[in-house]
Amino acid sequence: MASKEVEYATVQVAQGTLRGQKVTKNGNNFYSFQGIPYAKPPIGPLRFKPPQPAEPWQGSRDALKEGPSSAQIDFILKTPFLGEEDCLFLNVYSSKLPEGSKTTKIPVMVFFHGGAFVGGSGNTEMYGPAYLVPEVVLVTVNYRLGALGFLSLVDASVPGNNGLKDQAAALRWIKQNIASFGGDPNNVTIFGESAGGASVNYHVLSPMSKGLFHKGIAQSGSVLNPWALCTPEQARERAQRLGKTLGCDTTDQKELLKFLQTVSAKDIVEASPKMMTEEDKKTFTLAFFLPVPEIKGGSDEEVFLPDYPINLLKEGKFNHVPYMTGITNAEGIVFMSDVLANPDTVKVLDENFYYLLPAEFRKKGKEIVPEIKKHYFGGENLSQSNLPKLVNFFTHTWFLNGIQETINYLVSKSSKPVYYYLFEFVGELNFYKKFLKAESLPGASHIDDLGYLFRMDVMDIDVQPQSPTYNMVRKMVKLWSNFARTGNPTPNLDSDVNVAWPAYTQSNGKYFRINSDLRADENLLINDVKFWNKIQREK
Repeated sequence: MASKEVEYATVQVAQGTLRGQKVTKNGNNFYSFQGIPYAKPPIGPLRFKPPQPAEPWQGSRDALKEGPSSAQIDFILKTPFLGEEDCLFLNVYSSKLPEGSKTTKIPVMVFFHGGAFVGGSGNTEMYGPAYLVPEVVLVTVNYRLGALGFLSLVDASVPGNNGLKDQAAALRWIKQNIASFGGDPNNVTIFGESAGGASVNYHVLSPMSKGLFHKGIAQSGSVLNPWALCTPEQARERAQRLGKTLGCDTTDQKELLKFLQTVSAKDIVEASPKMMTEEDKKTFTLAFFLPVPEIKGGSDEEVFLPDYPINLLKEGKFNHVPYMTGITNAEGIVFMSDVLANPDTVKVLDENFYYLLPAEFRKKGKEIVPEIKKHYFGGENLSQSNLPKLVNFFTHTWFLNGIQETINYLVSKSSKPVYYYLFEFVGELNFYKKFLKAESLPGASHIDDLGYLFRMDVMDIDVQPQSPTYNMVRKMVKLWSNFARTGNPTPNLDSDVNVAWPAYTQSNGKYFRINSDLRADENLLINDVKFWNKIQREK
């Protein structure tokens, strides 16, 4: 069978000419431009430095295949070392390119992937464009991960947050160039899930990102989640621990930096799991190198995170934009892989329950454990029969609490709307639940909402028209793209989305339940939220 001839398309960006291709997927035709460099390669002397603008090229550059992801060990997909240090690439997908002098103004959605700031990429393995691209110009971004992206020496030489600065550099590139792909540079929505959702929240707080985007969607992630931030003290200790693990045991920052500049990216990535202490293993420490408040180095322009997130939120020092956020109803399934693989693990977790608490609660001492166990398990010990209750515990402590607190600050300090949701649907595309073989546990896992926004190559499922799964894809795409276009997920109703989604306020507590039937509800998990607020207030 003769292969179909490739139809190429060229666009002009500030750095030169790009050659992409026309693609047909799921009955949609669109243009694909992949592996576009948005910054200089962060290698050699640029390792641990903020991203520099991309350099121009001569002639036409092919944008026909994805760029490498950041060097990493992906714990979500459980892969060995992969990727490269030279990873600052993005992909652009558009259904309509400008013709001649005519411009098209399609809303732009920019996606930041999750993976605990240590794993993942924007590539089509997980984030294919076929569902979203009829509605928006979609951009997916690779950024530096792990120590390469988030090492901080807590001084002007390496203040930290380079992975988030990479994302901001991608947003600058998009502002400058997206009109060439038919996108509207004045209507850019950033969205992300998990660490990508926290990233969106960080851009809302960052002076560096001001004016580079107009709306934000943070799925299953917030700056106040316990996995999304480290303190300057932790950052410094972890940098020294990394040096020690690699054979340079020093507290001299200059010496440490010089040494870390010489080590291979692979060695740096593979050293991180070796840094684990027994306590780290017990406490579900997924990543050591995380966003961190920056000690002021140069000008204001260079600081991404000028203070602790909680202070910026309390003081209203953030970019006031429409915001959409929420959780899946069983986020905590993400922590269940060991329990599902080995039933004996439950006993170990029960004996070490204190270590399952985020650090802010562990500080209160082991005496809070009985009260928490009573709330979740009615005083019973953990067992195979009450695993769904353990899932709830993880969902609330690692996701719900921080997101709920964040939106309360946003609505109290900003007049822009906040839309809050609970994703409950279980169907063919609940990727992570399937991956973990967790079908015995009720609800939608962490990551499970993404299968209804992105066509994932890793699942490669062609959804049957009119099936419940197909209908959910249509609902999700419509809600998300409506918000990107207008700042409101339900500006008008139709057969896919037949219920209005009211904005959240502290007095109305409104949220939207995303399932086969959509419905507005109020006071999401209010008893659990109140319980944790009470625990937080105690001593």
